[in-house]
Amino acid sequence: MTPIAALFFAGAVLCDRTGVAFAAMLAALWHECGHLLAARLMHIPLRALRLDLLGARIEVGGRLLSYGEEWLLAAAGPLFSLLGSLIVAPLWGISYFARIFSVASLLLGLLNLLPVGSFDGGRMTEAFLYRFTSERCARHIMLAMTFFSLFLLWALSVYLLLRAGGGLSLFCFSVSLFARFLEQGKIA
Repeated sequence: MTPIAALFFAGAVLCDRTGVAFAAMLAALWHECGHLLAARLMHIPLRALRLDLLGARIEVGGRLLSYGEEWLLAAAGPLFSLLGSLIVAPLWGISYFARIFSVASLLLGLLNLLPVGSFDGGRMTEAFLYRFTSERCARHIMLAMTFFSLFLLWALSVYLLLRAGGGLSLFCFSVSLFARFLEQGKIA
């Protein structure tokens, strides 16, 4: 974990009186458990799990993955997020924390399905494209899909800021992703 990420996560949990930050981090941990379980079931050796401000990255060691394995490994996180949201949803009337965890899991799962660079949806889309097109064509399609997805995410955040009076965190998140994309031509 990067030192900045550690400070951010510790500060978020310690300063959060509502439990939203803790529920969101628990939802993110649940999401990563999906990836880890998929890797274990497919006998994929893992080298490292790295945490930073934009999420977690699992580094695979030992061998190259097939397109199918890459797709399944990427899909496991959003699937776990969506299942976690559904499993906890019946507890909404009983527990505020269950409601927050369920919503955080749902949003995390849906966000990760966007075809953006190294998001799970981007990895799934890349695996599909590399399977059926040339590497050059796949790269160009992914750049266009990433740009379009980030633009839509940014536009949604602007709408939420102007019309609903909320969504500042989504705006900051989308702007940081957009800036990184424009600077590097990808989301690393």
